[in-house]
Amino acid sequence: MTLSGQLQAAGVQLERNCIREKTLEGQVTAAAKGNHGGRPKVIDDDMLTFARALKDKGVPVPEIAKKLTIKTGKNAGQHPSVASVYRALAEAEATEAPAGQRSSPRAGRPGWTSPGPAAAPTPSWWNASPSRFSTARATR
Repeated sequence: MTLSGQLQAAGVQLERNCIREKTLEGQVTAAAKGNHGGRPKVIDDDMLTFARALKDKGVPVPEIAKKLTIKTGKNAGQHPSVASVYRALAEAEATEAPAGQRSSPRAGRPGWTSPGPAAAPTPSWWNASPSRFSTARATR
């Protein structure tokens, strides 16, 4: 690379660093004002409390999704997706799980089992020597 190319690359890198610093400062300022970026949650705290109460009574999650209504945003008045309800319930369970206990994101889904405290034993073929899968080229 020529000297002028190196100087140009250094200038571009300096400009990029300045832009990054300004962006981070703006995010910190916005966070101090209470503005956080990102898409708003579809299921608010009231809806989550209602959904958890229904789930505790044994109501299936697809039925729970039909009973909930989105309050704000472009989808206001519609029902949240079943996946959104599953996700919100799993996140709520994960935040309430005691320390040291693992919670699977699919723990509340029917037909899914969460992993136990110990992992499954490793199969014997897993640690076998790589005789025919060797990276060395075979000789003829």
